[in-house]
Amino acid sequence: KLDLHTRTFRSCFAAVAGTLMLMAAFAPSANATVLVYFNFEDGTLGGAVDFTSDVVGPPDFNPGGGIVLTTITTTATVFASVDGLLLNRTPGDIDTADPGLAVGFRTTPVDNGSYIQFAVDATFFQTMSLSFAIDTAGNGFDTVQLSYFVNGVETIVGSQPIVTGGAQIITFAVPPGANNQPTLVLRLTFNGGMSQGNNLQTIIDNIQLNGTAVPEPATVVSGLLGVLGLGWHQRRRLIRSVCLRRT
Repeated sequence: KLDLHTRTFRSCFAAVAGTLMLMAAFAPSANATVLVYFNFEDGTLGGAVDFTSDVVGPPDFNPGGGIVLTTITTTATVFASVDGLLLNRTPGDIDTADPGLAVGFRTTPVDNGSYIQFAVDATFFQTMSLSFAIDTAGNGFDTVQLSYFVNGVETIVGSQPIVTGGAQIITFAVPPGANNQPTLVLRLTFNGGMSQGNNLQTIIDNIQLNGTAVPEPATVVSGLLGVLGLGWHQRRRLIRSVCLRRT
């Protein structure tokens, strides 16, 4: 009887372990999610810009936020919080936006070539895309370039035109070279501004980095260790039970 129970236990253990290994193999098929989200809503109109991302957990507890807390840095010289845009908001964003706040640039020629960028630990991120809402006037920026850095080395992804005449959404696919990179930095560089800096020219709002968040390998390893521990415990109980029956 002991041999029969042992064989049954081994079969069940193998089945559970096999299931966990299959989960590990197919983990990259996890659903896409909002990784980073900047809505600029905590700034001061006409003053300081909120360059910190909104997140689903602390300190924001915004259901429409991302899962990474990070901060934008910029080399632009003339910018401030301005009335925002409604395009490209996440569906669950609970911050007030009527129209809310955004970051506005006066785009003096000296700001051509300036950028906004943010860092993100993308160790478990894949299949990413970067999007944002933008509205530019005739003398505002007319092109935007995406590049990314890994360990300080820049890779230029490409450029897109910024069309005047109303708000629009611009989206870049982030190349696979950025996948799973713990030191990833994403940079948007702007050019084509001709304003002398007297009037608002370019508004940017609701920056989203979306992608696939792959479960950490530690999750699968923990599952396997748990099965091993449970299996060893059950096997010892089974042996003691059979021995007691024989006595």
